[in-house]
Amino acid sequence: MASGRRLLIPLGGPGQWDARVVGGKAAKLAELSLAGFDVPQGFCLTTRAYEAFVNDAGIAAAISMELGRKSMDDMRWEEIWDTALRIRARFLAQPLSGSLRETVAAGLRGFDAGASLAVSSSAVGEDSAGRSFAGLHESIIGVRGRQAVEDAIRLVWASLWSDAALLYRKELGLDPAHSRMAVLVQEMVDADPSGVAFARDPRDTR
Repeated sequence: MASGRRLLIPLGGPGQWDARVVGGKAAKLAELSLAGFDVPQGFCLTTRAYEAFVNDAGIAAAISMELGRKSMDDMRWEEIWDTALRIRARFLAQPLSGSLRETVAAGLRGFDAGASLAVSSSAVGEDSAGRSFAGLHESIIGVRGRQAVEDAIRLVWASLWSDAALLYRKELGLDPAHSRMAVLVQEMVDADPSGVAFARDPRDTR
């Protein structure tokens, strides 16, 4: 099992990937890669990196303050929108710490210089059998260079706190204070065809 204390894990790394540490998307891609399927190379910034950022930047305290103003159940949509906006602004105003920048730089050394990358969300608890967060969190494509990757990572982290994501968690009865976000950074691969395959009819609710 991947250590919960690791900030970065190569996508093709051995061992079982804990979805509580890398999020559901990264865990499934790692499973496919380890099974021999062709998965674009990359790495995962674990939820530990997210926690390090929000703690070092003082964002954890700001989130606690924002969520403590009023129960989500008592908030109007406009209040949720304002809360989400203030939280996301904190993510975008703070640069990554020196240690996190070094961690990202180490991951980027696995790519060719100037490679076009995709930076996408891998939130804990998303896209399970009983819930789908498709489209609620950011995925940014065509990212080049370390600074652009760092900016994209912060945008993905911030998307955990969009008003739409907060409203969906409210609908599901999930506590947003427990939300965590891992981030996938992968090489962009040009392809002629693409598609989605379902193992059963998605309209079948049985």
